[in-house]
Amino acid sequence: MTAGETGLERTRGRLSLKLDAKRLGGDLLVVITGGAAHIGAVGAGTNCNNMASSSVITLPGHRDDRIAKDAAERISRKTGSNCVVVVGIHYDRITDQEIKELIIMGNSLIDELEEIL
Repeated sequence: MTAGETGLERTRGRLSLKLDAKRLGGDLLVVITGGAAHIGAVGAGTNCNNMASSSVITLPGHRDDRIAKDAAERISRKTGSNCVVVVGIHYDRITDQEIKELIIMGNSLIDELEEIL
């Protein structure tokens, strides 16, 4: 990542996701937002003895936990370091299909970040 920071985006129709990542020493802070940005869930990942694990905190009324937890664990596995992923995605009247699309887009952003790392 150039100068310790990177920004990536994906757009499909009305949906758009943005990923910003920043190095904090040997650790990584990642923020994934889409639509009305906010904090919906926070995932923390670690890699100890080549065993990656993650935990998540989801704020009441939000469903951003799946992306946060999966991303934190994947990034920690890839980097061998600690990672915190903050996710906040909100679109009014979102459909089940659009939720599936956002998950695919989120995974694509994490794939790209892993390539950069």
